[in-house]
Amino acid sequence: MECIGTIHSIRRYPVKSMSGEDLEEARVTFAGLAGDRVYAFVETANRTSFPWMTARHGHDWIRFRPRFLEPPPATDHSPSPEQFAAEVVTPEGVCFRADAPEFTQYLEKRFGRSLRLHFSKRSITDAQPVSIFGLSTIRALSDESGKELDPRRFRANFYAQWDDDRAFFEDTLIGRELRIGDAVNVMVLKKDVRCVMITLDPDDGMSFPTLLECVARNHEGCAGIYGTVLGEGIVRRNDPIWLI
Repeated sequence: MECIGTIHSIRRYPVKSMSGEDLEEARVTFAGLAGDRVYAFVETANRTSFPWMTARHGHDWIRFRPRFLEPPPATDHSPSPEQFAAEVVTPEGVCFRADAPEFTQYLEKRFGRSLRLHFSKRSITDAQPVSIFGLSTIRALSDESGKELDPRRFRANFYAQWDDDRAFFEDTLIGRELRIGDAVNVMVLKKDVRCVMITLDPDDGMSFPTLLECVARNHEGCAGIYGTVLGEGIVRRNDPIWLI
């Protein structure tokens, strides 16, 4: 195996499309990071293949801050919703239980949509269980777009400091297997096709459309990579990333 970098930071998103949280370590299962995107809100009037309420439909959605009351269970084998009890803090500082009917009603009134909370023990991701993004790619996109970019815009699970500091180095890993830390194996499957989410500032929800235009024009609409988990285990900040 060849060491090609380290894990700079780890992020998990308890509620789909809401703010994420930084972690010192995470249990990685075949379904993804334990607790990642286990909650999502469904638009009940949406009959498409993508029924989820996201910040694409209401930019303030990204400013809601969820957190688990206790660490999520370290396995994806039949955990109950009670084991994922979470609370969410609104942009104004009001705290709700994620599964409280009052919270759903609050969101419906604020965003003008009929919503239903959905729970899944497996991460409700758009493509694959885990996502990886290189810090050198963020610097390159900052230069291209003319704006210093917060890494949180890209909503990855793992932010990598590659030994090879080329922008978009992670694209060269498509079809390769990685070992992260002592036990977690990830097969890199595809590039991450980006949407309007990356244009939203994670703190104030303000839109910066130039970023998506740069990604579309210069990088075929992709930034970051997706992978599937072949081996479960714990990943910690500063863990090495090995190319198998």
